[in-house]
Amino acid sequence: MSPWRLAVTPRWWGILGFTVVFAVACVGLGQWQFDRRSQAQAAIALLDANYDQSAVNLSMILDTPAEFDVSEKWRSVRVTGEYLALDVIYVRTRSGPGGIGFEQLAPLQTPSGAVFVVNRGWLPANGDNSAPAETPAVPSGAVEITARLIPGEKQIVGRDAPAGQIATINLETIGDRLNLDVYRGWYGRLASESPATAAGAPWEKPVLDEGPHLSYALQWYVFALMGFFGYGWALRKEARGDVVPKPKVRRRRSDEDIEDAALDATRAR
Repeated sequence: MSPWRLAVTPRWWGILGFTVVFAVACVGLGQWQFDRRSQAQAAIALLDANYDQSAVNLSMILDTPAEFDVSEKWRSVRVTGEYLALDVIYVRTRSGPGGIGFEQLAPLQTPSGAVFVVNRGWLPANGDNSAPAETPAVPSGAVEITARLIPGEKQIVGRDAPAGQIATINLETIGDRLNLDVYRGWYGRLASESPATAAGAPWEKPVLDEGPHLSYALQWYVFALMGFFGYGWALRKEARGDVVPKPKVRRRRSDEDIEDAALDATRAR
């Protein structure tokens, strides 16, 4: 039978439909990987553009505590004010140089009354990981800090923390706890402070890469093409009659059949 005539039979229409659905799914997954690659490239470009810029006053970037512009990530800012030592918070289960520990968040109240949350670094956990092994004191009185802007994190529903601790750096939650006008779009990773006291492990410049998204995307497109190749190969093979028919299963002879055969042989003598 001609491959074209075979292709329009109901069975092969169904196979073609499945092949098309498979190819569309592969193309969609490939495009998703391309989008992930674009996001990674944008993150790298933003880091390269902002990380090494000179520090500027916070007010030059953020006019109000509610302002947020994602393009300002990694910018270095100067902030003056006083730490609210009684309101220091520790973020749980944070990765650091020594494994899983805590990060110290110190609210810094600026002369305007607004509060800028400062992440003073990573701290190791105690023996049962329930609290930091050490709690460095923040500087008292007026202080000037330099920090890099980092966007706040989303709140994780159902994830609680003991008093004085928090599950994520959700600035809305911190603002509600303090009942103060907190910068709710950004917090700062401490780079330096004057006067300075002991703090957690310092922050290093992140190392970002694109990841394997490009190769994964190309693989999905190859899978889509392979689906159509397999369809054409199977169609041509069946049309040529190369499909090996399923062998007939011979029925096993019963005891009655054997006895009948023996009787027939005896009679024949």
